[in-house]
Amino acid sequence: IACSAEGGEHKTEPAEPKTSIFIALQMGLQLLVSVLAQGVPRAFRCSGRACNPPVGNLATGRTPVTSTTCGQNSTELFCFYPEQNLLHHLSPGCGQPRCAKCNINQPDNSHLPADMTDDFFANPISWWQSAQGVHREEIRLDFETEFYLTHVIAVFKSPRPAAMVLERSQDYGQTWRPYKYFSVNCTATFGLQDDLVEEGSMCTSRYSDAVPCTRGEVIYRALSPANKIEDPYSPEAQDLLKLTNLRLLLLKRQECPCHGSGLVEKPQRFAHYAIYDLIIRGSCFCNGHAEECELANRTGVMENMVHGKCVCRHNTAGDHCEKCAPLYNDQPWKPGDGKTGCRCHNHAESCHFDLSVWLASGKRSGGVCDSCQHNTEGHRCQRCKPGFYRDRGKPLSSPDVCKRNQWDLSQGSKDIHECLPYQDIRKGHCSPLGFYSSCVHNACTSVGAGGTLDITTDFGGNWEGGGYSVPFPFYLRKIREFLQKGLTSSHNR
Repeated sequence: IACSAEGGEHKTEPAEPKTSIFIALQMGLQLLVSVLAQGVPRAFRCSGRACNPPVGNLATGRTPVTSTTCGQNSTELFCFYPEQNLLHHLSPGCGQPRCAKCNINQPDNSHLPADMTDDFFANPISWWQSAQGVHREEIRLDFETEFYLTHVIAVFKSPRPAAMVLERSQDYGQTWRPYKYFSVNCTATFGLQDDLVEEGSMCTSRYSDAVPCTRGEVIYRALSPANKIEDPYSPEAQDLLKLTNLRLLLLKRQECPCHGSGLVEKPQRFAHYAIYDLIIRGSCFCNGHAEECELANRTGVMENMVHGKCVCRHNTAGDHCEKCAPLYNDQPWKPGDGKTGCRCHNHAESCHFDLSVWLASGKRSGGVCDSCQHNTEGHRCQRCKPGFYRDRGKPLSSPDVCKRNQWDLSQGSKDIHECLPYQDIRKGHCSPLGFYSSCVHNACTSVGAGGTLDITTDFGGNWEGGGYSVPFPFYLRKIREFLQKGLTSSHNR
């Protein structure tokens, strides 16, 4: 809507395409990468290597929060200069100003925060605009979980701010830290050197000129020559790239140089910030263990929206693949690689990592199975519980591998043949030769029915029971004594 003066006749102003060359190149590159990626089978993109979800626009499907919006309390009148005059210099100076009204309750006259993050191809002339006369404005985008940031692009309809700060939070808005300061004079405004003079400085004047007076861009790249990251999953990289919230603090307005203050009857009507597009490029944060993400803690789905819950691979788990899957804690978790499974022989649903076990194994295996099932026990569920013996005819992973003893020594002496099956400890096979043979029942031990044998190993000359080893001949002698004399309370202990 345009007018020659306050209360004058309104008419529709033709709009120019909104997308800048930079944004078009970005979108074209993203499309090319997506097409190329389709030729790589998904199973191979994560196999044996680190993998990451594709980069997208984190702002898509999310609405920023602003301090003010034009027309939020009542209808406001604002003025501007035709875009074609500012961009193409069709007339001396800025040309004739035009005015329009804004009201958040009138769809045709509203310029809401959501207009910054809508589809700039589908809505090329939408923009957000602040209330008139504000000097400080805040634009904040809150995420439902952690993301990785690559870069930020803000395309202004008004002249770019003379001073601005880009900040991020990693704790859902509790604390904030700066990414970058922007100013026409870094030293005077923030007491910092300009990065055009001192590489790596936190401040730049590169994006603070008033010209171009419209469609000027402010760009921040998280990974720049000054921010070299060798390991994208290191604590240093996470400290730089990970965020839960992002905000822009617009601190000082400036006018287009062509205005000529004496030519504007009511300059306060030009006193606002306006932004066409806010583009926040980044990806779901998955520690190198996922290539796609799904919806996390939100309702509703928007096309091209970047979701925040990782679809984990490499045997990892968690919203950000930040831990090993329940049965894959045999080695310490770390980002960007595959996980080794715990050897629980299908007798446990989860395991945990134990540093002492890891160190004792020479840093080869540290997994300890949780809540062994099917009458098994041990770090790897590799032994039958006291009172059970291994059925050698079943695989180690069978839920029936451990059988209950048929001979309970606590009930008194019985024929040794009732303790079946026999097992030849020396030869690895059994024969029913009676007590004085080398065959003994797995759990008929010198300490009653409480001993155990490792179900994963062949049996040698020593028996492991109750945490110590007993030479085999001594074992036979003690069983003979039990049969002859019966059990005592001390033997049971």
